[in-house]
Amino acid sequence: MNTVCTKIKKIPSKALVMVLSLALVLSLLSGCAVDASKLTYLDETILVSGVTEGDLTVSIRELTALESVSEKAEGLRSNGDVVKFTAVGPTIDTFLAAYGKSRADYTGVRFSATDGFSVIIPKEVFERRDIVLAYMNGSKALDKYNAPLRAIVVGERAMYWARMVDRIDFLTDADATLTNKIVFLDTVLPAMVGEYSEEEGGDIVSTIDLLTKYGGGSLNAGDKIYLKAYDGLKKAEMMDNFLKGFIKYTGEKTPQFCSPELPEGMNMDGIVQLRAAGVTYFSLERASETYSVKEFDGQPGIAFSDINREIGFVSTDAFRFELLDGSVKLAPRNVMASGVFVKTDGRWSFIGPDGFEVTDFAFIEAVDPVMEQPEQEEQGG
Repeated sequence: MNTVCTKIKKIPSKALVMVLSLALVLSLLSGCAVDASKLTYLDETILVSGVTEGDLTVSIRELTALESVSEKAEGLRSNGDVVKFTAVGPTIDTFLAAYGKSRADYTGVRFSATDGFSVIIPKEVFERRDIVLAYMNGSKALDKYNAPLRAIVVGERAMYWARMVDRIDFLTDADATLTNKIVFLDTVLPAMVGEYSEEEGGDIVSTIDLLTKYGGGSLNAGDKIYLKAYDGLKKAEMMDNFLKGFIKYTGEKTPQFCSPELPEGMNMDGIVQLRAAGVTYFSLERASETYSVKEFDGQPGIAFSDINREIGFVSTDAFRFELLDGSVKLAPRNVMASGVFVKTDGRWSFIGPDGFEVTDFAFIEAVDPVMEQPEQEEQGG
């Protein structure tokens, strides 16, 4: 990476604001074209977790005082379009070093946006690519589709880039797993042809059937699947053990992972999510017990943006609902960003702006259709 603009490098703190003026003078003297007077969002803040004992806030003003680079990047969209951007800002390495950390301390990073969307940079990308925390696009201030911060992963597809960033979470282990599909256990389990077991006291679906139908990939015994319960309990299970069991979806403490072939201590009650190979299997019922209630058009429910902040979808401009009957319905980013999942008469629906509503869905997944992108994908200067 070519560093074309060097600024003062300090640990972000209150003292950092005091040296900002000197940093900007030095940056201008060094020949960098950055004009901070263009930035109307200097005092906007980014919430950062994972680098200190508690969460911290860092302003764009403080980021401009770190050593910055200017990197021209191109990202390919799945529709064949090429997104061009000149990222001006500190790298992830520079930012972490200011706090005595390095990328080796983490397995990934999640960028969340002001509209509620987020994207996880998984371990294999996080470890080998430069990531720029861009507060400018070349010599230009970021427009409303990108401000206050855009995260650019140099050399990777645009699906990993994030705009309108207002939160950064540095992750470890299972939290760094990227999701491109959410399968809803509340709807798919009752619709699958399962077994009934008097001994187990509830309706069950084998884990092999569930993952084969909705996972879309091979089931390798050596892989891991990550489980999380509504009470916060997390654990990783080897795939070969998980495939020996089933998911119980009626009765108490459901959804529940059980297996007569495994020790009782390996069972798990009240599952909120299972994550494997880019797919998250999610229970809206269990999430409703712990997630904050959000309203849309007077109807209380679970906001998709809250689910997405925890799970971390790939970055996309549209989502595809597939219903239990195989039909499909597309929802643009703005619909998903403000929509909620609601339960009425025992059935889950998703409702959003412009009269959008869908019921009896099996899953949603990220798609990238050819969509008009005014201003937000303008080329850098």
